[in-house]
Amino acid sequence: MSEKTQSAPTGITSYQVWALVALTFLNMQDGFDILAISYAANAIATNWDISRGALGIVLSASLFGMMIGAMTLSPLADKFGRRTITVVGLILSGIGMLIAMSAGSIELLIAGRVITGLGIGGILASVNTLVAEFAGEKYRSTAIAIFQLGFPMGAFLSGFLVAWLLDIGTWRHVFAFGALSSFIFIPIVLLLPESMEYLAKSGKPDALRRINNIRAKLRQPALHALPVAIDQPRSSMLANILTLFNREYALRTALIWASFFLLLTTLYFMLSWIPKILVDTGFTEAQGNQGGRLINLVGMLGIVVMGVLSLRVQSPLVTSVYLVMLAGMMFLLSITPLEISSVLIVIGLIGFFLHGSMIGLYATVPTLYPASIRATGTGWAIGLSRFGAVLGPAMAGYLLEAGWAPRNLLQVFAIPAGLAAVTVFLLWQAQRRVNPS
Repeated sequence: MSEKTQSAPTGITSYQVWALVALTFLNMQDGFDILAISYAANAIATNWDISRGALGIVLSASLFGMMIGAMTLSPLADKFGRRTITVVGLILSGIGMLIAMSAGSIELLIAGRVITGLGIGGILASVNTLVAEFAGEKYRSTAIAIFQLGFPMGAFLSGFLVAWLLDIGTWRHVFAFGALSSFIFIPIVLLLPESMEYLAKSGKPDALRRINNIRAKLRQPALHALPVAIDQPRSSMLANILTLFNREYALRTALIWASFFLLLTTLYFMLSWIPKILVDTGFTEAQGNQGGRLINLVGMLGIVVMGVLSLRVQSPLVTSVYLVMLAGMMFLLSITPLEISSVLIVIGLIGFFLHGSMIGLYATVPTLYPASIRATGTGWAIGLSRFGAVLGPAMAGYLLEAGWAPRNLLQVFAIPAGLAAVTVFLLWQAQRRVNPS
């Protein structure tokens, strides 16, 4: 849209606050759907007597689905709308949860987790773009940071919720709860506004009326006509994807893809395996779950700090510093004496830099591309990076089964975090060459 259409009001309106809160709760639900299985993994492994290698595949299945969903569903958001694809994602997520709940074999459980991940992959890319556009330029980084708080909050609360569900039932109740929450969010999403950027280029006859309805709720003046610059035929999905690799965007596309891939390799290793690693190094199951919750709890503080710093310093620069600290904290944890208080302190610091780094990348990617390819650029960056998300938990499972000491894995997975610091720093330099301000 033109600068006039995209401008934000002088202050945040109550309508924006409501939309951001709803989207944040949706992200909490996604955090539960993806990471609750890490707390239920021990119950599943005990019930079915599966190996660590097989457990690694189960933990990676939803992440594989997220990769496919982000790559296939997110480009459709540029064609059919962010809100529409979010609803489709919720339906798929709920169906996948129902399949996992009723699974009678590990193969069916994996299939259900893949379908759940497929839906969430579409949700994350679509909603992240919707938040970025709806917040406006002034509040974009802060709004994304607040929105992304939902994922670790959902993961943190899932530790308590899963414990309660396992206490009153079995691991199948965990998936039943996830299915119910997915379907509950469908009418909530339908009450949210569609992206004004999408409406403006959609060619729909009621686009101007719908945009002005949204602008009225934002206390912005009505438009008399759609800007000519964006009142053009839409590009095809393939054309949008190819645009990511033209001379203007190729370098930043390569760097953001590499950064997401490397960070997610480390991120999902830690989120999926840290409770089990603590148990395998001699701590109790309760202490293992405490470590898993703490990495998400302190991670929320890291997200808040990242959001504040991004108001003053460009996100890629802050993110590169976070990633250096993350790699250092992971190495420190690998040599920390096995005393629970010391271990939990370092785990908390890891969570701070781990989640903060992820949000730094989420805040960066919408700034790399124009609105016409923003959802495609975001979706493919998030989608391809899921190769790393799949690789991390699965690789850890096979290394543990091969006899690796659990704490040695922390040193192995600190390496991609350190490499991500390099690629994000290079991205910051590339942006400075294009826009020195």
